[in-house]
Amino acid sequence: MLKNMFKVAWRNAIANKQFTILNILGLSIGITACLLISLYVQEELSYDNFHKDADQVYRINQPLIWGDWDAEFASTAPGVAVALREDIPEFTEVLRIHDSGENLVTYEPKNGDPVSFKEARVYSAEANFFKLFSFPVLEGNPETALVEPLSIIITKSMATKYFGEEDAMGKILEVRQGENSGSFKVTAVLDDIPSNSHIQFDMMTSMSTYRHIEARQWTWVWTTFVTYVKVAPSADLSKINEKLQAIPPKWAAPAVERAFGESYAEFVPDGKKWTLTMQPIRKAYLYSPITGNRIGPSGNIAYVKIFGAVGILVLMLSCINFMNLSTARSAGRAKEVGVRKVLGSGRKSIANQFIFESVIFALAATTIALILCELFINSFNTIANKTLSLQAELSNPLFLGGILVFILGLGLIAGSYPAFYLSSFKPIQALKGKVSNGFRGKGIRNTLVVFQFTISVALIITTFFVQKQLTYTANYNVGFEKENILQVHNLELMDPSSIVALQNRLQQNSAFTQVGYSDLVAPNIYNEDKYKAEGPENNPTTLNRLIVDEDYIDLLNPKFIVGRNFDDNMASDKYAIILNVSGAKALGFGGPETYDIDSPLGKHLTFPGSESPKFEVIGVVEDFNYNSLRMSISPLMIAHKGNGELYNIGTSYLSARVDPTQVNSGEKMSKLLDEVKTELASIKPGLPFEYSFMDQDFENSFRTEQRMTSVLNIFTVMALSIACIGLFGLAAFTSEQRTKELGVRKVLGASVKDIVLLFSSEFTKLVIIAILIATPLAYYAVKTWLSDFAYQTPITATVFIIAGGSALLIAWGTISFQSLKSAYRNPVEALRDE
Repeated sequence: MLKNMFKVAWRNAIANKQFTILNILGLSIGITACLLISLYVQEELSYDNFHKDADQVYRINQPLIWGDWDAEFASTAPGVAVALREDIPEFTEVLRIHDSGENLVTYEPKNGDPVSFKEARVYSAEANFFKLFSFPVLEGNPETALVEPLSIIITKSMATKYFGEEDAMGKILEVRQGENSGSFKVTAVLDDIPSNSHIQFDMMTSMSTYRHIEARQWTWVWTTFVTYVKVAPSADLSKINEKLQAIPPKWAAPAVERAFGESYAEFVPDGKKWTLTMQPIRKAYLYSPITGNRIGPSGNIAYVKIFGAVGILVLMLSCINFMNLSTARSAGRAKEVGVRKVLGSGRKSIANQFIFESVIFALAATTIALILCELFINSFNTIANKTLSLQAELSNPLFLGGILVFILGLGLIAGSYPAFYLSSFKPIQALKGKVSNGFRGKGIRNTLVVFQFTISVALIITTFFVQKQLTYTANYNVGFEKENILQVHNLELMDPSSIVALQNRLQQNSAFTQVGYSDLVAPNIYNEDKYKAEGPENNPTTLNRLIVDEDYIDLLNPKFIVGRNFDDNMASDKYAIILNVSGAKALGFGGPETYDIDSPLGKHLTFPGSESPKFEVIGVVEDFNYNSLRMSISPLMIAHKGNGELYNIGTSYLSARVDPTQVNSGEKMSKLLDEVKTELASIKPGLPFEYSFMDQDFENSFRTEQRMTSVLNIFTVMALSIACIGLFGLAAFTSEQRTKELGVRKVLGASVKDIVLLFSSEFTKLVIIAILIATPLAYYAVKTWLSDFAYQTPITATVFIIAGGSALLIAWGTISFQSLKSAYRNPVEALRDE
């Protein structure tokens, strides 16, 4: 019986090649898109589920105390953990992890040359690290690995990188961060950290090594730590939350007064609260605060929802097409049903045949989709920056079960209408072709076409605006010329005289027009602290701080509103400062419109709680974007590198402006980079050469959006292709149904033009309705997405017109073949009665 059903299905598929190809192609595209998105969403939702006690572990977050108090901050100071241990016994464990910045790690074997690498993912943690997290330990004792000072745990990849095939346990690694260094003993080797962990590290040192951390246990404003807690299973979270909110007023108040000389009430802005919140670690990745995660990656639940919705919609489009075309194709088989009934087939056997054929089509499409998914998953991983694997899922019984249920369910739904409708007719009606009216109800088909194109047009509009926003930010005037600036990293690993020597050599290179020093580089200037204008009546304010030499100001060349640049010939300039306009306003010095009457020049800044030392204002520059264009411009203080009163953040850069007239090709740029590398090696042998270009760094700050655009482009094309396949199939079906009508019209004098317009107008109306529905939906989605950016591309009608026009042109192109085919058909063939 099954063999006979398969034969009939095969013969019908061959006899109706166009419908068969359209059906399978449309469904395959939709399933492929859904599979890729499903793997992506599953990966995003799986973060930190592998920890044994994941349900009991939380990250402690607080407001962004250095800026927007309404934003949540994933970083805390060391004093937070001290308070939690003291005041909340329901926390069985309290852990601090410290981000110490980039490190130079060196291994000196007994025989052979030293091996040195720049490592960015080196953190320090307290001894109870493994009591909260279940990272797999290959060698060593996790209970004691981080107890002793100068202990370090490393991953398997790092062990191979530094020691090759040698046993890593007990080996000594020299770890240097800035001017601080130490010889650390390897006490444990871990398997490589799973990609779905929000904590990503290559090495972890024992926090007991660092005496300066112990000495600053009291502070609540040194926010370079991440604090985690483990809650007792029977603890009442609501009661814990009440206790948490009582901690900042009790513990932070004396710390703030000690640090800034101001009261807790003065430090916390009016209407705001210094709160502590517990965030489950399973949400730490996707629900990370705006300010991100300093010890690993941050995801975005909004993008998971967007891609999940797109995946469902694309699959819905393909399933609608499949069911619509299956139903339409079955109308031409009425006579087959009549013959079958005359020869004795029962209603049940006819219904089974239609359902069987639908299931076979669904199985074929799913098989093709699995093959396509495997073929394109590496490309998708590259675009989305993921390590997804379909093969791993194919061994999962739940995944295979879901695929089977999908095939059977889709086949049953798609085949049920023609199966039970056609099989219900009497043989005489079927043989006379009297059943086609049952398949000519326009309401459902028209609604489905409108739905498909609504989704497609909305995706086109959204994708256009995402790309438009990225182009807008890439070309936005940041207030200085960011192009052609080479930035040399890792100079904090050199002594100051060596940095000066390298700077002098680069200045002698004719390919560079300017070379300047800074402790941070745009668009990553984050070093906020409290300052105040001189005088007891002035309140402290938060300023970002950048330390530079006079050459760096010349290199950026911001516009001076008043005042001047630093002058190396003036000894007093070491303690002078330059403000941006926002910084001058925040300190109470007014705006440019008041400088003629009350100039900020000659005024002084001090630290809160002290009138010494004093920093004289020698200039005010126009606001320029020194951070990502996601953020509006914040108050900035620029200090001289010779100022010994300011805390050194621990990083150093040389920035050199490349002369584009001399370096005008990739080959010349490569040669120039080799020259810089050679100069660096001659001054500091073994120092890793790392560089970046400022304009690329600005562009990379929108890397997530760039990936989202690429993925959206792919799925928009898929959705539009599916909609067009459906439209093409329905146009073919309509052409078949209206053969005699069109023949009569031609006999009565209708021209080819008239037939084409008549045939196309019905579908054009449907696409226009879809455009009208999609426009407000897309507008709302785009407006919501753009609200996350400080600088937004305008929402113009042009994009909506282009998107709608593109959809119309694509629709016309899709149906033009069937329109012309119907118009040129011989009316004698159309009117012939068999």
